[in-house]
Amino acid sequence: MRGVRPVVRVPFLEGGMTASRSLWRGRLALFATVIIWSSPPIFQYWLAASFDAWTQNFYRSLAGFFVMAPFLLWMAWRAPRRIPAADWAGCALAALPNVVHQIAQTMAVVLLWPGVYALLGRLSVVFTAVLAMIFFADERWIARSWKFQAGTVFALIGVAGLVWAPGRGMSGAEPWIGLLLALAAALAWALYGVLVKKFTLRSGPTLGFGVVSFLTTLLLLPGMLLFGDATALLRVGAWANFVLFASGVISIGLGHWLYYIGIRDIGAAPSQAALLLCPLGTMLLSSALFGETFRFEQIFAGAVLLLGAFLALSARPPVIEEPA
Repeated sequence: MRGVRPVVRVPFLEGGMTASRSLWRGRLALFATVIIWSSPPIFQYWLAASFDAWTQNFYRSLAGFFVMAPFLLWMAWRAPRRIPAADWAGCALAALPNVVHQIAQTMAVVLLWPGVYALLGRLSVVFTAVLAMIFFADERWIARSWKFQAGTVFALIGVAGLVWAPGRGMSGAEPWIGLLLALAAALAWALYGVLVKKFTLRSGPTLGFGVVSFLTTLLLLPGMLLFGDATALLRVGAWANFVLFASGVISIGLGHWLYYIGIRDIGAAPSQAALLLCPLGTMLLSSALFGETFRFEQIFAGAVLLLGAFLALSARPPVIEEPA
């Protein structure tokens, strides 16, 4: 018909618009993730006045799992492949260092203050790379990367600076225990990440996270019954209970969901790099809420540690040129 112009579709323009929308969605998801994951040390420090490490981590993990459970059950029902029994055992193995990480982190936060702990926790980037070389043959190239080598040196210098820098976070005997707990938490987090990658390849990251989250909660239960106080909920105020469960829903449930969106839309390496901003958020929150102060030496050492983590994270595999 005259007067009616045909609609001309330009596939590459449509694809560009879709890619741009996906990129911005991933950026917003990562921005929210950085804000959310700056808060766990803050929550743990504040909750330590009412709950011991075992009790608060069990209830926080339980809240995070429950908020994700409907989505995980729906994904499991729609999944074309079920998780093999061997991967269930592998996820249970991965849940063990996750428990160690949570307990050690909570104890270290109280001894070191949230900001100092958040900086030390970024050492997990280097630990993860080292463990990946041990577990995965296709990642052993990283040992020959100058970025990883330089990043490791900078990270260790930053840790040494945080240990020796004067300040409220590192004085007396107990902070040395806190330092050891922080290093144990970072190592456990690295081992957890490597095992998750190893045993959730077939099920996918989100469904695998659901299984690991469920098993982590189960493993925290006997520890809470033996070393914690299951009835603490009845003795503390309503506000403390609200913060306890809300922190689990936000940092464990919502935080992981947004992080996976960032990985899907932007990629794993940029998403990991974005998380290096979390210590900055933790330091600002801790300073505003708890009055944590940082000397210049601590800030400089923390910056060196984060630079080392960024360099180690930015290492790329060598490009193998194929013969023409």
